[in-house]
Amino acid sequence: MRQNSIELRTLWFMGAKTRLCSEFIDGAVSDLLEPGGTILDLCTGTAAVGRFLSTRYRILANDVQNFSSVVASAHLEGDDAWFSAIEYLDPREDLGRAFESNLRLVTRLAPEALTTEDSLLDQVERELGVSDGPQTGAADRYRQFVAATPLPQVEPGGSPLFQPLTSAMPGLISQRRRDPTIEPAVLMTCYYTNVYLGLRQAMVIDSLRHAIAQIPETDPFARRKRTFYLAALLHAVSVSTSGTSHFAQPRSLEKDSELLAVVRRRRIDVEEGFYLALDAIRRELGESPRLGGNRVFGLPLDDLLAEGGPLADEKVDLVYLDPPYTADNYSRFYHLLETLVDYDYPELELRGGELTRGRYSLREHRFRSDFCKAGEVEGAFNRVAADCRRLGARLLISYSTDAGLMTKRWSRAGEEKPASRFRDMMRQYYPQVEFREKNLMHSGQGDSNRSVRELLILCEG
Repeated sequence: MRQNSIELRTLWFMGAKTRLCSEFIDGAVSDLLEPGGTILDLCTGTAAVGRFLSTRYRILANDVQNFSSVVASAHLEGDDAWFSAIEYLDPREDLGRAFESNLRLVTRLAPEALTTEDSLLDQVERELGVSDGPQTGAADRYRQFVAATPLPQVEPGGSPLFQPLTSAMPGLISQRRRDPTIEPAVLMTCYYTNVYLGLRQAMVIDSLRHAIAQIPETDPFARRKRTFYLAALLHAVSVSTSGTSHFAQPRSLEKDSELLAVVRRRRIDVEEGFYLALDAIRRELGESPRLGGNRVFGLPLDDLLAEGGPLADEKVDLVYLDPPYTADNYSRFYHLLETLVDYDYPELELRGGELTRGRYSLREHRFRSDFCKAGEVEGAFNRVAADCRRLGARLLISYSTDAGLMTKRWSRAGEEKPASRFRDMMRQYYPQVEFREKNLMHSGQGDSNRSVRELLILCEG
């Protein structure tokens, strides 16, 4: 796949492999597998690798996170009839009526707050956006506006500025936990306004999500359309967040520089971003036709790879494993995107009886990968390698000697050559194990750019 066909960054995402596909991963795949073979992308994430390879290989993609599975499905799955229909999709016809209906109802919940937000965002931009901007106190007024936002909890609270939302919110959430389809859809508005999103942004996202769910089952492409439109919405939300590039914590508004960054993000038109993302996905699929027969799963690895499981009737030639490298669980960093897909008004985690700043759903509802647990990561690698060997598939692993939780743990325990130990571990399952290494500038969550060694482990024989 050429660069112009993967120019859309599907999400702002930790560990995205887009920049490594052509210069590192592609060569390893070509050495392990002839074009036309089947590749299983076990932890697909943004589907960057699967998308890159899908013009020459059949792709089976998997991710336990629902939002990742949606993105992968939109970019990889479909038959000839669907790919032909994409060119003629009319999203305004499919979504417009339900979108406008929901938006009309939800904006009635906080009309004064919407007007205030529009005015303050403009004023803060003028005040802080240029060195000699007028000092009108807009920055402090916006901080007060954010502080007055009602919280999604049982008892009413917050400023009269947000009425009638302030008084109605507990009942709105309670009703929709019993029946999430009730109109208007208000999940983003109630949970994440002035946390990761502006008020107007949240209302637009709720209304687009509602409209996607309303595509009738009588539409012959109903399921495909929902996935296609939802992937575009996930993109628009991801690049509009007023956090940094994720949803682990909202930004503090104390510093004027951070406040200005937040305000600029909250001025982004999410609806426009949604339509731009749709056009980009459509263009990619037109420019780079898929080989065909792709499938997407959404399962924990042990379930997917289990003997007699979903892959029992598949011939997998190569497995690509790009697991989480660190203790940071993606379910925390991208919980808002998962909630947007599930749209089930989850109960939120409390600490000391108060909502967390990150507004996470309950911990027991968030997936935690064994690759993110120091005591479990080695066993996770061993299980995957054993399962891949049993499937008769070659194995290609992306990892890091510097950032990888397992290799860092070995180094701290006194292992002088963690890469050699990794090789020996894989040789329990594959007689031929080759390591390839590339230096890469990495920017982690809160880290400045630093050089790390990216590894590819090629296992065959």
